[in-house]
Amino acid sequence: MAGESEPLDVEPPEVVEEAEAGKGQTKSSKKSEDLLAMVKKLQKEGSLEPQIEDLINRINELQQAKKSGEELGEAQGLWETLHRDLDALNGEKVHLEEVLSKKQEALRILQLHCQMKDSEAQRLHVKEQLDLMGHHKDFWEFQMLKQRLTWEIRSLQRSKEQLLTEENLARAKLQQVEQRLRLPPVVEGAPAVNDA
Repeated sequence: MAGESEPLDVEPPEVVEEAEAGKGQTKSSKKSEDLLAMVKKLQKEGSLEPQIEDLINRINELQQAKKSGEELGEAQGLWETLHRDLDALNGEKVHLEEVLSKKQEALRILQLHCQMKDSEAQRLHVKEQLDLMGHHKDFWEFQMLKQRLTWEIRSLQRSKEQLLTEENLARAKLQQVEQRLRLPPVVEGAPAVNDA
């Protein structure tokens, strides 16, 4: 091993770099680790050229780039998921705003309907009160008329009784006058005529 290096079945660094760059992130981590292990083994045996350090560094960079790419892919996937969630939330917000608007309109109509019902109920209550007051007034007027008629009837009965009394007195006086008129006149100083 101290002499010439044995020919190795290792591709030049440019070929390895092109292969790594061409495959990009599709190459599995297992293959990269196997390649790195093989390179380190050959380095220990002393059969590698001085450019092997560059190859190892390049492989490490590719692994780091792959890891960064995976992390970027995960971050991008998370960003897309969050963006979809945000779109869904915005859609839900618009839907809820529409529902809220409809509910508010329904509430406004219901409140207006309730106000109309309350106004109608108050109007009917006032009308009932006025009708009741009218009935009370009619009843009061009827009672007053009844009392007045009763008083007038009693007054007329008293007047009738008084007139009957006066009529009877007048008849009695008239009878007395008629009786006096039927008697012969009496001459003063003349002896009374005796029928015997």
